[in-house]
Amino acid sequence: MGLYSQVEKDLGKNFSLQQFMDLIGFDKSSEKHEARNILNQFIQANKIRRISKNMYQKIK
Repeated sequence: MGLYSQVEKDLGKNFSLQQFMDLIGFDKSSEKHEARNILNQFIQANKIRRISKNMYQKIK
């Protein structure tokens, strides 16, 4: 299963950076930058949008 498929299945319409990091098993402090990079790739692919500093929203 791809990473976005897992996000789509397991997270709600709105989700936080912390929820995303918990889902993919990243450490809270040391891998935050990498998690944001992954989310930015989803944003560029028009799969999600950033709605505040740490909140994201899936696009249908």
